[in-house]
Amino acid sequence: MQSEESYFGGSMSLSNLARGAIFGVGVALLSLSAVGQSLPPGVTPGMLSQLKSMSPAQQQALARQYGISLPDMGQRTDSGSRLAEPGQPLLSPNDQQYLEDYSFAPGDIDSEEEEDERVRFGASLFDSEVSTFAPTDNAPVPDSYRLGVGDELIVQLYGKENEQLFLEVGRTGEVSFPKLGAITLSGLSFEDARDLVKTRVSQQLIGVDAVVSMGRLRAISIFMAGEVSVPGAYSVSAMTTVTQALFQAGGITDIGSLRQIEVRRAGEVAAVFDAYNLLMKGDASGDIRLLSGDVVYVPTFGGEVDVLGAVKRPMVYELTGGETVADAIAMAGSFSRSAFPASTLLTRKSGDLGLPSASTLDLTAPSGSSFSVRDGDVIEVPEMGELVSNSVVLKGAVTRPGDYGWVPGMRVSNLIGNARRDLARDADLGLGMIVRQKNALLDIEVLSFDVASVIASPGSGEDPLLNEFDEVLIFSLVTSDLIEEAEAEAEAEAEAEAEAEAEEEAEGARAVLLEPVVAKLRSQARQNEPVQLVSVSGAVRVPGAYPLILGATVDTLISAAGGLTDSAYLEAAELRRLANRTDGEVRADYRDVDLSLPRGQDLTLASRDHLTVRDIPDWSPTDSIMVEGEVKFPGEYRIRKGETLSDVIARAGGFTGEASPESAIFTRETVAALEAQRAAEFARDIETTFATRLLTEET
Repeated sequence: MQSEESYFGGSMSLSNLARGAIFGVGVALLSLSAVGQSLPPGVTPGMLSQLKSMSPAQQQALARQYGISLPDMGQRTDSGSRLAEPGQPLLSPNDQQYLEDYSFAPGDIDSEEEEDERVRFGASLFDSEVSTFAPTDNAPVPDSYRLGVGDELIVQLYGKENEQLFLEVGRTGEVSFPKLGAITLSGLSFEDARDLVKTRVSQQLIGVDAVVSMGRLRAISIFMAGEVSVPGAYSVSAMTTVTQALFQAGGITDIGSLRQIEVRRAGEVAAVFDAYNLLMKGDASGDIRLLSGDVVYVPTFGGEVDVLGAVKRPMVYELTGGETVADAIAMAGSFSRSAFPASTLLTRKSGDLGLPSASTLDLTAPSGSSFSVRDGDVIEVPEMGELVSNSVVLKGAVTRPGDYGWVPGMRVSNLIGNARRDLARDADLGLGMIVRQKNALLDIEVLSFDVASVIASPGSGEDPLLNEFDEVLIFSLVTSDLIEEAEAEAEAEAEAEAEAEAEEEAEGARAVLLEPVVAKLRSQARQNEPVQLVSVSGAVRVPGAYPLILGATVDTLISAAGGLTDSAYLEAAELRRLANRTDGEVRADYRDVDLSLPRGQDLTLASRDHLTVRDIPDWSPTDSIMVEGEVKFPGEYRIRKGETLSDVIARAGGFTGEASPESAIFTRETVAALEAQRAAEFARDIETTFATRLLTEET
């Protein structure tokens, strides 16, 4: 059980704690405190506050320490009151249901919070729970402060007489000054009152001077009305301003206005305070000092506008009437750096309760900025796209990929003029590609260039001119062996990310670079405009689909695929071409292409052509066996199809004089794996048979 000090932070004496516990469990006394009546002797407001913040379990525990029996807080009774949960008001069974009768399911609370996601700018400004406001009576008094009944002056006399006097302004508006009599000060500013007192002292008390300062300030009565958290009459310092009064009243409710706060004096509106001027401009001129009898009235707000998207402070803002879109954007802190104001969307509720209407506004033009806003409007400022004007993009196996500024007459050599400086170490100096937008529909076409020729002859015909928004692709050297090795290594590690990374590195990002290009070419294909793609498979380093480059040949396609592998059979590659017949059917034509001849490599390609590069029959450059033991030249030997064991031993120099051919052992990985599998199955059979026998004997 917790000690008494743990409940009250150790700040109370034992006698006070006992009185506090007895008071805390006294239901009637708590009811009296709830309606504002005086507390019993020995009980402070702090003790009451701490008692009310306890949970029912803590209240029960504290009561038991002093021999007091409390009714079960979880059961309903017909008389008396009960302590509420922390942060809840006191509840009486005669007035309300118990808390458990009003409990909410978690889903209900979450849905309510989701519905209240809209936050109005400045709504928590006067919230006493989050505010740092603390009223003080020691604030300096300005010279313009006007004295009234109850104010106190402190007069320090020095010279022939040394005395400190505390003079309070009485109901007649006068102060009673010893040796000088009554002096009327009510209604005078502090500056004038100070000068008057000093003059009277210097004239009537020879050899005596005075220093005058303000003492205790009078209290004034004001009334807080309208949409404030705790409306009612307040007795506050005469230095209190509108904002300070709102703080003391607990702030403004969710429907209260922040921009039309009225100060009513003698039945008329003396001032209207706009909190947005204070928050956004630092203008406190409207935060006037209140007088006794003033009424601070907070009406409901008139309208709101939501400002979303690419602005510095996207929130809900209150309207007073007559604001434009430019005013709403200014309240939101203006545009962010990524804003695209030329296509701002304004959504407005329909006047006849129909579907909301949408309007696109160009806020870079006066007509768009001056558009009037209404209650319920939603302004959404979009963001700019990623495309940069006057630019070209360099991608792939380069040292510095990214956007570059474009100027007329710019060539590829301006981007990759030096192989050692501008290209990666594994860059393919053969085929490079330029992806270019060819019309207003943003359709693309693909051109090729020789990277080595660009570097060797900058500015020549081999060095293509670039257009705005061109993308220059530089590939990496790659072999199929490297791809397979990387995939096998990643698979052994059983890491999907490692596999993807290894494959991408092995391919030199070739597939990654071409994937969006191929997807765009597929999507822009239309009737009478066949897809500009060709494909290759077989003995090339990177098989797949590739863009149909303008004027592309079979050699261009092979270069795009990273070149041929060692197993390529050059004399008989196959080219498939699809053609539409007059009867509407598609016909496939096949022809053999001799890649060893220039005319075969120079064959021009058409849309949807597919090149199949065959492998050399029985190609096995890496097949090998190990010969060990008593042979003249043991080691690893490459083999060809149809070769026998005796042939390989002969190539190894034959047996030595100490060899025993009858005892030779021949092993093969597949045979060893099969033997291991059979041995495991045999062991399981033995275990099963043994277990069955034991079970039979026990039975």
